[in-house]
Amino acid sequence: MSKRNRDRTDLLGEIDGEFAAALEDEDAQRRQDRRRHSEYKTRQLCHQVQRALNLALAARLAGGNLDAVFVSGVIPAPDCGHLLVQVLVPDDFSTSDVLAELRARTPRLRAEVARSISRKRAPELSFVPGTAEDECDG
Repeated sequence: MSKRNRDRTDLLGEIDGEFAAALEDEDAQRRQDRRRHSEYKTRQLCHQVQRALNLALAARLAGGNLDAVFVSGVIPAPDCGHLLVQVLVPDDFSTSDVLAELRARTPRLRAEVARSISRKRAPELSFVPGTAEDECDG
C-alpha cells in the first residue's frame, strides 16, 4: 500500500472512531433523557394517585376507621403497575383495623384512582402505615 493510501486509511480510521464515539455519546444521552422522563412520569403518577386517594378518603369514604386517615406518600412497588400507598393513621386509631378497612375498600379506591388518572389500567394498590417524615418527603 502506498504512503498516500495508508494516510487516507489512517485518517478514515480516526474519523470513523470519532464518529463512533459521537454516536455512543448521543445514544448515552438519549438513554439518560428517556430515564429522566420515565422517572418524571412515575413521580407524576404517584402524585396523582396520592391526590385521588386523599380526595376519595375525604369525600366519599368518610366514616368508620378512615375518618382521619391521610395518604402521606405513594411509591412504585416494583413499578407503576403496583403502587405502595403510605397512610398516616392517627394515634387513637388501630393501625391494623385501618389497614384491614383500606384493604376491604381497595376495589372502590382503585376505581376512584382510575377515574382520576389517564392510564390504560389502574394500578394495583397496597397499603402500609407511614410516618410523619413520609409526608415531608412528598
